Amino acid sequence: MKVVYPKNIKKWLFAGMTFNIWPLQISIIQLFILALGIALALAIFNGFSKSSKAIGILLAIFVFLIFVLVAFFRISELPLIPFLAKLARNNFFDTKKKFQVNYNRENPVEIVIKEVKSKEEKQIIEQKVGWLSKEKVANIEQGGLL
Repeated sequence: MKVVYPKNIKKWLFAGMTFNIWPLQISIIQLFILALGIALALAIFNGFSKSSKAIGILLAIFVFLIFVLVAFFRISELPLIPFLAKLARNNFFDTKKKFQVNYNRENPVEIVIKEVKSKEEKQIIEQKVGWLSKEKVANIEQGGLL
């Protein structure tokens, strides 16, 4: 049995759960990503706090900002992973088309037909001038008489 969802309802279990924190409306997934970022930043800070607290603070802030970027990333209504997939598909797998003005593109089938007809005419000419040698026919063709 196939289940059809309306476009405004997302399929994940927690997708509809949001929290309003004064200016922001944060979903449960964004909150989870931010919690992972905070935990990883704290672990990095604790790891570097024994040797140098300044380096630990800088790395922890850098990691946390990456997680904030991932959590709140939206361009043209796409989250980060679908946006990167669309970007890869458009830039790496699609061929770019070049358009020219006032240019008539010839049909490849018609080109092949013209080549075949020219070969047939050449064979007919060779059959008609059978009393000439092939070298003389080649010299005439190179001379531009045919």
